[in-house]
Amino acid sequence: MGVGASKLNRLIGSRRIKGFGIPPLTPKGYVPVSVGVNDDTRRFIVHTTTLRDADFLEMLCKSAEEYGFCNEGILRIPYEAKDFEEWIMRSAKRKIIRVN
Repeated sequence: MGVGASKLNRLIGSRRIKGFGIPPLTPKGYVPVSVGVNDDTRRFIVHTTTLRDADFLEMLCKSAEEYGFCNEGILRIPYEAKDFEEWIMRSAKRKIIRVN
């Protein structure tokens, strides 16, 4: 059913999205997230277990207030990107990868 990841990569023509330098597919068990306000936004790949963390849930509620629940595309969180990265560093057990 559907197109497999390797076949999709061949159809795209490379293993990376041009201009972004990131793999075109998010790994299984992860969610792409864009964090930031104004022009300072950074992209992360967050493990699904992080979605139940109390601090992260608070950020998601703030996101729902800002963008609503019908937001298309990547999950956007209106939070200072630098503060989000510091939050990640304080809790090294979380599986979060900075993309750019």
